[in-house]
Amino acid sequence: MAVITYRWQGNGIAKLTAAADALAGPKKTAALRRALNRTGDMTFTRVKRALANQIGTTQAIIMRYGRVRRIRSSNALLEYQIVSRGGPIPLRHFKARQGAKGTTAAPWRNRKLYRGAFIVASMGGNVFWREGKARLPIKKIAGPNVPKELVKDESAAAFDATVRANLQRRVEHEVRAITNGVVS
Repeated sequence: MAVITYRWQGNGIAKLTAAADALAGPKKTAALRRALNRTGDMTFTRVKRALANQIGTTQAIIMRYGRVRRIRSSNALLEYQIVSRGGPIPLRHFKARQGAKGTTAAPWRNRKLYRGAFIVASMGGNVFWREGKARLPIKKIAGPNVPKELVKDESAAAFDATVRANLQRRVEHEVRAITNGVVS
């Protein structure tokens, strides 16, 4: 017959009890909120960078036309959101150049010829097409749509990779902080 004996010595039980109490109260929600917000902020930055690279323009243009913003976590709602309510970015922001056959621009970092398109300097340097044989009406040409691009390819991969790499580590850090290192 085997007998296993386990004996607590010192103040270990008191420390574990205090740590359990800290994890059960409102400090737990605050720790999760802090971990979510920290990871969310890192993710937001990396998604913006990836989206700018994916679309082929600057982060400032993406923020302006995509109206990308973040909704941070609160104690009432433990959720972090990256939201885009914008629309397509005008082709003028993709180094548009007018030539004999039309206008070229480089959305998605790929230069493309838009046959018959032209740049109107008096209308902000935007790129237009004629809608018929007549001189007017003309239609403005737009490039990538930021909300659609936000959820695919490089930006979606950046989101997943950042959350997977950082969220668990941040939660563990916050738990260690509120339990004074007892739980790690």
